[in-house]
Amino acid sequence: MSILRGKKILLGITGGIAAYKMPILVRLLKKAGAVIKVVLTESAKDFVTPLSLSTVSENPVLSKFKDDDENWNNHVELGLWCDLMLICPATANSLYKMANGNCDNLLIATYLSAKCPVYFAPAMDLDMYKHKSTSNNISKLVSYGNILIPSGFGELASGLVGEGRMSEPSEIIDFII
Repeated sequence: MSILRGKKILLGITGGIAAYKMPILVRLLKKAGAVIKVVLTESAKDFVTPLSLSTVSENPVLSKFKDDDENWNNHVELGLWCDLMLICPATANSLYKMANGNCDNLLIATYLSAKCPVYFAPAMDLDMYKHKSTSNNISKLVSYGNILIPSGFGELASGLVGEGRMSEPSEIIDFII
């Protein structure tokens, strides 16, 4: 029996190229028995669609405080619902917002409301990943009790090779387990 069976996981997806891997991650989490809800930042929609994520998660995908019918997407309820929150890819911009409480979207509001363990998987280009401000934000998040899923070394979307590559979906699940 999987340790994830029956666990309620809230997946927060930010606007990085690695977001294209998220339907695979959702499918693997579902296969492990987890119940998945997804919150996207607006910029994440440039890399992965709400339709693909709602199809594989079997739940509506949220990205705004109000849906198209003006119904409130309550970030506090989302934060209380989940047994585990996973933010990936976690871009430099989102890491900054998380570390500094810059609450300007549904994902960050939910993160700030979460009462469960929060895992985050940074993903960005080599120089962004190595920048002192990024390192400081990651250290700050870890000091708050968040759990870092380390970035790997490999080919990046820019064509460069180095650190900053988000862990593969199967590696993320292995890390959580």
